[in-house]
Amino acid sequence: MQADLEALLAVQADDLEIHGIEDRLAALQPRLRALDDRQARIAADVGRAQELVTAEEKKQAFLREKITEHKGLIERNQAQMDAVKTMRQATAAVAQMEEARRIVATEESELIAINRRLEEARAALHAHQTALTELATEQAEARAEVKTQHASLEGELAVLRTRRGEKAARVPAPLLSKYDRISQRRRAQAAWAVQGLACGACNTAIPMQRRNQMSSRGGIDVCEACGVLMYFAEE
Repeated sequence: MQADLEALLAVQADDLEIHGIEDRLAALQPRLRALDDRQARIAADVGRAQELVTAEEKKQAFLREKITEHKGLIERNQAQMDAVKTMRQATAAVAQMEEARRIVATEESELIAINRRLEEARAALHAHQTALTELATEQAEARAEVKTQHASLEGELAVLRTRRGEKAARVPAPLLSKYDRISQRRRAQAAWAVQGLACGACNTAIPMQRRNQMSSRGGIDVCEACGVLMYFAEE
């Protein structure tokens, strides 16, 4: 039984190392998510800025077309003035030109405002694009570092798991199965030496009959309070 216990404790030592490396691997994921989230936020800013620029460019093109159209109308009305034969026709032509001029003046004022907004939108887009480019450069080193750490930890993990498998082969199957269930549930130390008259994990007193059985048989038992494996360590 002592040989079985020693084999089990050797497996547990590897498991504790494995859990530690798995935790370190898991800790890398939030770092990557933080990098991805920051990149996504700036990319979204670029997208919104591009949409605004596109919308303002469409307004600008439409208004320029309308101004050209209305100026053409003014020119045609001006040309028709030479052909009018009555005062009534002349008055109507002048009224049309004045209305067209007012429309053009309003549209040109709107175009100035659009040009200003478009200039600001393009500046904002350029700033966001620059920020995204700079972030990619900045994150390249951080991502490379995480990738290197991940590869290194995976390598350590592979070695440990191979070594652990070799040691586990020396543990009786029923004992290993019981240990694995506890270890996987706790992801912490699963086998504890008895301390005095109590469980080494939770300090719950062990009934005398069970304690005597464990002591006399050199056995391994399960703590009724916390569920870990208990054993008597050799003095």
